[in-house]
Amino acid sequence: MKRIFLISSGLALCSALLAATHGPDPADRGDTLRTSVVTGTRVSMLRDQVPAPISVVGRQTLGQSDENVLMPSLMEQVPGLFVTSRGVTGYGVSGGAAGAISLRGFGAGNGRVAILIDGHPQFESIYGHPVADEYFAANAARVEVSRGAASVLYGSNAMGGAINIITRQPVRDGNELGVKLMGGSYGTWRGHVSEAYRHGRFTLLTTLSADRTAGHRDNSAFRSLGGMFNAGYQINDVWKASARLSLSDAYSENPGTVAEPMFDGTARTTRSMAGVSLDNRTGRSSGTIDLFYNWGDHLINDGHTADKAPQEYLFHGTDFTAGLTAYQTFGLWEGNDLTAGLDYLYYGGHAFRNPVTEVYANHRHLNEEALYLLDKQAFGPFLVSAGLRLDRHSAYGVEWIPQLGASWTPATGTTVKLSASKGFRMPNMRELYMYAVANEALLPEKAWSYDLTVGQHLLDGRLNLEASAFHTRGSNIIEVNVVDGIRQNRNVGAFANTGAEFAADWRIARPLLLNANYSYLHMDTIYTGAPVHKAWLGARWTPGRWSVDLGAMGIAGLYLTTGENARTADYIDLKLRVAFRIRDGFELFVRGTNLLNRQYETMDGFPEPGIVALGGLSWSVASK
Repeated sequence: MKRIFLISSGLALCSALLAATHGPDPADRGDTLRTSVVTGTRVSMLRDQVPAPISVVGRQTLGQSDENVLMPSLMEQVPGLFVTSRGVTGYGVSGGAAGAISLRGFGAGNGRVAILIDGHPQFESIYGHPVADEYFAANAARVEVSRGAASVLYGSNAMGGAINIITRQPVRDGNELGVKLMGGSYGTWRGHVSEAYRHGRFTLLTTLSADRTAGHRDNSAFRSLGGMFNAGYQINDVWKASARLSLSDAYSENPGTVAEPMFDGTARTTRSMAGVSLDNRTGRSSGTIDLFYNWGDHLINDGHTADKAPQEYLFHGTDFTAGLTAYQTFGLWEGNDLTAGLDYLYYGGHAFRNPVTEVYANHRHLNEEALYLLDKQAFGPFLVSAGLRLDRHSAYGVEWIPQLGASWTPATGTTVKLSASKGFRMPNMRELYMYAVANEALLPEKAWSYDLTVGQHLLDGRLNLEASAFHTRGSNIIEVNVVDGIRQNRNVGAFANTGAEFAADWRIARPLLLNANYSYLHMDTIYTGAPVHKAWLGARWTPGRWSVDLGAMGIAGLYLTTGENARTADYIDLKLRVAFRIRDGFELFVRGTNLLNRQYETMDGFPEPGIVALGGLSWSVASK
């Protein structure tokens, strides 16, 4: 297995070396290494100029993946990002759940990587973790991933990075309808419908996504349904108003480990987001005022093994997050942009099993306020940026968050970037108030991230290469510690993560595009769900009406367990998609994953399925 992984990694590196003489065409991909981004600055700028390393996954790549949720596509395209899974589709919540997101060894499941939609934090307020099943690919125009601390702009939970999902907007006048339907192995059915409309100053986008499978093991079924409504109106040349609403509902079954099968392990999660915003843009200034409200309802049966009785009560949790984000960017003079912003969060929840004797979070509420400044100044080929955030939380007090960075363009197409940024994570409600290990005296976790990134573009932008080296050191990590025989959450942990990342795009010829990425991670403190080596090599060939997508992901040193008897996983996931365009807007396709039929796990005791094959059609039509 390791030999196969090394061969796969070698192929990825060879493609990168070959890319030194060829390259991709930015016009053909919405997510090359040259795209403009807003993550990390609040204003649109070329990602080459942003000192921190940022990956972009665009609409075209997301659409070609045939996945209803975002995480599988992001894992392929973003170096250092890994997401655990346990079945054909769907992640679930609670015990035995998959969808644990790791970025450079930081876990989103413990709140150390922020998930955002249009800059709004997305997490289950009581436990502080995201819910991977609610992020649908049909809703996203692109996804920008900050690989490194992003707390200056996004506050707590961006300690190890941020995944910012930018929602779609209609881009042309008229009406555009899109449909994709597919079905295949293990009784799996998947599909989504989108309707985009634009007329003059008014835009409207609606989406609906559905996913279901019987699962490859007993008691591993999954089904979900989600949709989004996004409307906008350009009031005048300066002001634009927007409103959005999204809703997701998922049912998942937990089959338990192979050694200890689970019965009746089910989870029903319903989550929603609503918001209104007012944007302004003039020649030298732009900004946003945004109000949002997220809520969730989780009903969970933790199940039982064969030797135990069924659960007498179900776990029931409700949570909410209400917030305000406002910022304005000013061009004070030539080459300067100063962003001033404020954030406010008010969140809480109620969680119980037996509503009389087992109440875990009794309508607890917390709040957070923050002010921040972020300034960047260009000096010829140099750009320097500095930021500072003042964050005050009702549970732990005041925290100062600085950030420094610089980028240098020594020659056309060459960029060198440096950044140093502080990240932090506030204790979540579970750690502060719930269960016997709760501790209301906890302090925020802290970390510093240091990055060096070199980028190179050649052949009129058809070639894009980027390499990064990073070091992150954290302190005050919250762990369960035993003192005088008492188990309690305490700020006792520390860690240091060091690594390197690489990404490349190569347009060999008009119908053939290769892309590759690789990441290496060294962890002083070992965590599960974060592979030491991760490589991706993908190719897209589009001769005439045909399109062929071939990709391979190689994983080595993925820790399934830690300690003296630690177990690791090494594997390659080979996938293929073949499509035929019958006419413009109408396509038939088949796809398969794990074509080598490897037996592997990303979670201890939860084997992945073998070959999974799906076939379907996609159809789009536009009218004025």
